[in-house]
Amino acid sequence: MTERAELGSESLSTRAVAAGVVELSVRGETPAHAGEIRRACNQAMDAVESDVLGTVTEAEVSRTLNELEADGVVEGVRDDTSATGKGRPNYRLVPPADAIRASVADDDRTAPLADRIVSDDD
Repeated sequence: MTERAELGSESLSTRAVAAGVVELSVRGETPAHAGEIRRACNQAMDAVESDVLGTVTEAEVSRTLNELEADGVVEGVRDDTSATGKGRPNYRLVPPADAIRASVADDDRTAPLADRIVSDDD
């Protein structure tokens, strides 16, 4: 049985953003900044053609990433700060991807997002 990670919120945006980070992670594309994660989320939501899922804005993604970081689901990496210290953080998963994917799959609204994520174990 796959370990399941607890997401701090049951909201649709939390699950969609977590799924986006998982998808980027299993493709080896993390750490990633909010814009890249937003793009991955919206592409995934378009691909599953769900009536429940729409799109997420970069502001929603940034806010959700801050919440996920506080919950220990993602870790912000600030290696590429500018000379003025205003670099955008990049995010990577803390728990195993399959544990987050299992949490996303538990919600009927976001299960299609989890189903399209292919991990090394599949």
